[in-house]
Amino acid sequence: MGIGKSPRVRWRAAGAVACGSLVLLLAAALPPAVSALTSGFAINGGAGYSRSLRVTLGDGGWSPFFEPGVVVWDGGSIIAGHRADPGLEFPTQTLALVPRACRSHVSVTPHALVADMIADAPREVDARYRAAADQDVCLVLAGGGDFRLGADPGRVFESLKTYCAGRQASGFAVIVLTVLPRSDPPTFEPARLAYNQLVRDAWPDFADGLADIAADSRIGDSLDNLDEQYYRPDAEHPNNAGCAVMAAVTAPVINDLVWRSSSCEMRVREEGGPWGPWRTYVVRSSWAFAGGDGAKTVEVEYRDGHGSSVLVSDSILVDTARPTTVAPRDVRVRKGKIATLPYRIIDPQPCGPTATVVITVTDRAGAEVRSFARRLVAIGARQSLSFVCRLPRGSYRYVVTARDTAGNPQSVTGSARLTVR
Repeated sequence: MGIGKSPRVRWRAAGAVACGSLVLLLAAALPPAVSALTSGFAINGGAGYSRSLRVTLGDGGWSPFFEPGVVVWDGGSIIAGHRADPGLEFPTQTLALVPRACRSHVSVTPHALVADMIADAPREVDARYRAAADQDVCLVLAGGGDFRLGADPGRVFESLKTYCAGRQASGFAVIVLTVLPRSDPPTFEPARLAYNQLVRDAWPDFADGLADIAADSRIGDSLDNLDEQYYRPDAEHPNNAGCAVMAAVTAPVINDLVWRSSSCEMRVREEGGPWGPWRTYVVRSSWAFAGGDGAKTVEVEYRDGHGSSVLVSDSILVDTARPTTVAPRDVRVRKGKIATLPYRIIDPQPCGPTATVVITVTDRAGAEVRSFARRLVAIGARQSLSFVCRLPRGSYRYVVTARDTAGNPQSVTGSARLTVR
């Protein structure tokens, strides 16, 4: 992170202060609800250089007090967003609406029978639990597989409660989803409607949230599954638009759970400067340095709802100066012989030690005929590129372009003549 360093961490709890490089925080100093964690805070994702005074700050959910949340989706193919286009599945669209850092896991039980889901859950769901997570969430869509086989809705409902109790005992907050319509077999709809009503009436007794996707009139009414605006032609699986409706219903329920990040605040300053105001924790934010190139350090102080605080920092070198490329002399070569093209990259301090270079050979009309890319080219040193020249006899130019470590392109482009005899 930042110019080859780890973020510095300082821990405060009950008046005690410990300083040092990045270390594991002592568990004894933490409130019982907080795990001993290190911070993932970084500038520009840990980059060593920036070509802009405006940078991103963030920890990706790996804060001093918690890790990214865990979200497990359990059920059959519908909860998985089966047959939706890549990136538009129900879980993906849902988490895009949740302003949290989360690790997502999809568990699909063949035929989605509740009894099988109960049997599989210790391996498929409970094993995903992370004690340090921002929140551990299990979303369950159960019942459809049973109703296809003619199961009694009351029995399925009782099995759902058993499933939820098991996941809560394993530490998960459980969100139940209602069942969407299906036309076959004829017994499916009466059972579904009765089951959904049982869930709506009693979910606070056995779950932590209800995502009532079947209450949305676009996808949840009987025969809505025949509407190809929201369903696939199989009249069972929601399409991209249907998954979007499910996501819009489900995301607020996920976000309204009690997350550790909800009670975490943070404030930011450039090292040596005044602190900004305390604000609600965010995974990522933007910061503008006061000005001027050189080493910059940003400090962030976190505090949780238990009176503990952690100070972290990361550094980066700001380099807004553009390099210059030089092609110092013309080159003459016989066709079939080795051509050696000299060049040099000049970049004022502060700058990285290397640049990425592209040398392009063009004909008289300026059209590219050869191109060579070189990475990690040392700044300031005399360089050369050699190749067997099989170009037709004539006059060419070789042009040297470059980007320095911070990503700045050259301000002056070096070029020289290449004559093939």
